[in-house]
Amino acid sequence: MAQQKRLRTWVKVVLVAIPVIAGIVCLIVFGFKLNEIHYTSDLNQFTEEEVKAYLDANDINNSFTLWFRDLIGKEKEIDLFEDYDVSFESITKLKIEAHEKQFKGYIKNDKQFYCFDEDGKLLKIANEKVKDKPKVVGLNITNANLYKKIKVTKPKQFNAVLQVANSVDDYDFVVKKIIVNKDCEVTIVIKNVQVMLGTTTNLKKKLSDLNDMSKNLKKLKGTLDMRFVNNEGKYILKKTKKH
Repeated sequence: MAQQKRLRTWVKVVLVAIPVIAGIVCLIVFGFKLNEIHYTSDLNQFTEEEVKAYLDANDINNSFTLWFRDLIGKEKEIDLFEDYDVSFESITKLKIEAHEKQFKGYIKNDKQFYCFDEDGKLLKIANEKVKDKPKVVGLNITNANLYKKIKVTKPKQFNAVLQVANSVDDYDFVVKKIIVNKDCEVTIVIKNVQVMLGTTTNLKKKLSDLNDMSKNLKKLKGTLDMRFVNNEGKYILKKTKKH
């Protein structure tokens, strides 16, 4: 009898628990629909509308799930951010504070500016020129979708550009343009000097030598040939002729 009584008790508990659990699940799934965000960041490269559009495009639409994963350190990967924190403002509105991924450069295409990250993913299509990021010249875009790697006619060209773009951040000079030719040889523009790096072979040595010379280059105009590494760090600058 006692065993039967315990069994009946457990059945009652289960019957009560099932609708409660179902109710909680329904609340999480339907009650925590992410309708709005309050967005702040360090670089201000993206607007609230752009971040919300990314979340919608990637089916990140549940405020509880996004908050809970952040709480336990299992954040959902978001291509726009290096890292981020999430907090509730309401069950349908989250505050997102982000450290944004830096644009590595941009490609002008049909009067728009295609901003990409270190992997070549298209993070933003801007209507205005992007400040303080190198313009990339020499690539022929064949397909470009947001949050996907930009496709070009010759992928090796883009890979050479990315290798250079990802490397120059470690140095003191500012690159305003990256030019790549059909042979995947790269030239960068610093102030009024074109620096011919050639292929990306020995790139670290070339950029290190360039960094040592960069202060002197600011006052010069011309073309610096660094296609071939000089062990003594000496390279030839062909000055622009004055007319």
